[in-house]
Amino acid sequence: MTFKTPLLPLAIWASILLALVVHVGLLRSAYGAVLRGAGGNPRSVERAGWSLLRAKVVMFALAGLFGMFAGLTLVGLTTSGDANIALRYTLLSIAGVILGGGEFTGGRVSPVGAVIGAMTLTLAGSFLSFLRLDPDWQIGAQGIILIVVLALRVLINRTEARAA
Repeated sequence: MTFKTPLLPLAIWASILLALVVHVGLLRSAYGAVLRGAGGNPRSVERAGWSLLRAKVVMFALAGLFGMFAGLTLVGLTTSGDANIALRYTLLSIAGVILGGGEFTGGRVSPVGAVIGAMTLTLAGSFLSFLRLDPDWQIGAQGIILIVVLALRVLINRTEARAA
């Protein structure tokens, strides 16, 4: 975790690489379409002859794999094995995907957007720390950011629906 990279920190390079790999895997491959369909329209996946159970197992396995990598990275950064160290990251992990254009209901995802959403919330957290805001209030401020973005998305969707 102390490896120094040229121009940008390792976290930025890793985020770019991860976003591109997942983008290609989910949005440019046939099985990525099946995985997205399992979240958005599971009946159509079954009608097309794909195993919905297999798709869900693959999704949970990938979530577990990425969760393991995230945990190992956090342990490497903090050099600590405390089980309570990552409690605040639950909001960030979900909110990053939602801010990046994903949907709660599934089927719609943007890996690059999820990485940008997570970076935005992380930078917002750093900015709030710079302002010396209490950590408990920081979580609330990040929640407010999420609510504002979701409200703006609903307004934009309604405006587009009326225009169409």
